[in-house]
Amino acid sequence: MDAYDLPTLFSHRDVLESLDPDSPPRMVALRSSPTLGSMALLPGSFNPPTAAHLLLAERARREGFGCVMYVLARNTIDKEPNGLIPEDRLLSLRFIAQRAGMGVAVCSAGLYADMADAASMLFPGTEMAFLVGSDKVASIFDAGYYGDREAALDALFSRAKLIVAPRTDDGEVARDVLAHEENRAWAHRVSILPLHPAVSELSSTRVRGMLQAGADPTGLVPSAVGTFLAEVGAFAAPASNGSEEIDRYRIRTKLLEILWSAREWAERAADLRALVRLAAGPGEEGKQLRRLIARGGARAEDLASLQSAPG
Repeated sequence: MDAYDLPTLFSHRDVLESLDPDSPPRMVALRSSPTLGSMALLPGSFNPPTAAHLLLAERARREGFGCVMYVLARNTIDKEPNGLIPEDRLLSLRFIAQRAGMGVAVCSAGLYADMADAASMLFPGTEMAFLVGSDKVASIFDAGYYGDREAALDALFSRAKLIVAPRTDDGEVARDVLAHEENRAWAHRVSILPLHPAVSELSSTRVRGMLQAGADPTGLVPSAVGTFLAEVGAFAAPASNGSEEIDRYRIRTKLLEILWSAREWAERAADLRALVRLAAGPGEEGKQLRRLIARGGARAEDLASLQSAPG
């Protein structure tokens, strides 16, 4: 499995398209590990995954959880869709979930109450907890997200605990939310897990900004994720080729769409790495392929011909 592994990327698309946000919540595990009776669910947008996500997962393992499951919602609540495509977010998560006791799952729903419902069906009898940042606590208790807030929170906390890992406030935000009269009934199901202050610097927003500026995010992302982001050109500024700007990651994204529509040929004969290299290059073949991609007119036979062209 690598950054250009088409069968894996297509399998991610298969799972994502199989999950219907309008149907009852459902979770699918792409990689799971024995739970040993307890599991910590770590939801996020993972755009991209950072060292903070890995550190939090490792801390949960040290706290005794049999497994930590990184969970990506098909439609992530309150997050911008720009950045890594979902297939690549899952791929980068799978790179860091190679460690013992870690897994990756996709959920059709973004609300924690719905995730808890889906997780309890996928892993019946497993003790569950959610790992969240302080910023998520207020939204979890926000009535605006629910038709029946009390019923939804009763269902959530009957299935899972909430472990809050504050980045900068030592848990004050979470404690303030729990101190409200309408939230006290569930306060006993919420605990604070202090993290090292340095974790506050390890945000996806900061990583994206560094990559856009051409800086090296080493130390802010797991090494496997850093290698992946550099290899595919995610968040990097477009390269100039005369008057033309070439965005390598956008090219990759467009090619994946084209190859998905020609999946039978793509899985048998396509070389995504070679096609991206060609389309991002300065030669005439690259210009031709970029024109085809821009017009939406690239076909399997065009890709096959260009892919096999000498040089």
